[in-house]
Amino acid sequence: MKLNISEKLKKIVRNEENLSGLHYGDKIQKLRKLYDLSQSEFGNLLGLSKGQISSYEREISQPSLETIIKIAQYFNCAIEELTDIPIRNDFYLNWLLDQKVHKIRFQQDLDSKVEFEAKAGLITINFDEYIEYGIRLGIEEGAPSVVAANFLLLESNNSNVLINHFDKIGPILESIKRKDILLGTSIKNILSGKNIPEDKNLLIEGYPLLVCLYTSLEKKSWLCDPRCWPTEGTNILALRLNDGKIIRLHISSLSTGCQLYASYSKDLEERINLWLSAQAMKDLRPAAIEYALEWNKITTESEINLRKRIVDEASEFANRYVPDSTFSKRKKTK
Repeated sequence: MKLNISEKLKKIVRNEENLSGLHYGDKIQKLRKLYDLSQSEFGNLLGLSKGQISSYEREISQPSLETIIKIAQYFNCAIEELTDIPIRNDFYLNWLLDQKVHKIRFQQDLDSKVEFEAKAGLITINFDEYIEYGIRLGIEEGAPSVVAANFLLLESNNSNVLINHFDKIGPILESIKRKDILLGTSIKNILSGKNIPEDKNLLIEGYPLLVCLYTSLEKKSWLCDPRCWPTEGTNILALRLNDGKIIRLHISSLSTGCQLYASYSKDLEERINLWLSAQAMKDLRPAAIEYALEWNKITTESEINLRKRIVDEASEFANRYVPDSTFSKRKKTK
């Protein structure tokens, strides 16, 4: 019997689970308890000792990839259910790096097949936009500055149900101010659906496109995590209409039915066209690689520093407030 992923999705939508993600220790323990197994019983099934299972659950030691695969195979669950999934905002990074034109195809409804060519690129983020974006998302002091954002532009030579829908309502789309182009939406707002337009005529089913994006970009395991949404924050999903106008697409959360809607910004349109114009004149793959390497470097350093600070603060707290007798007992136990 597979783990109940739908129930996990519901808990996340109801905000009953920690949205920061579970570590492998918690995940292995939850899997073991799901089958009502003791650490010894769980270990026996896998050819591991009780001590090994205990050390994994307490994250004193880390299971090898071979062990993770063995657990996933034996209990018929996905590997990503047992390990942390790296979540970063650059959702379209892989396609940005290869600089190819990708085809995405999906069935919008029973009568409508949709096909797009997808091109990934970068736009510059201005300082005032970063300040606004950072404050809204609660970015900590000292975190790396967001200097660019990745976008994915959907284009088609033939009209389809999505292009026709947004062509029709194009003149009444909400206009975005320049400083708000890259505003991230907090997880709380995503879950509550506060950002969905009240006018239902502006909405169209977004789930087919959502699943297509996750599948095509090989990020299916991220579907249940609202922090990594393909149309939020610096993940800009754009659509070119029949008249050449570029609009930004938004897909509401799982809890609100994954409704697709759009907004328009002349400034955003110009920034996307700037990348496309440069792309037509020159290979921009080196620029994309340079951006990705630098962003991954500063983000990784930031994460390492954050973990170190947490460990140092915990150690300082223990030294200051935990009685010496506690440490002596631990030593005797060892």
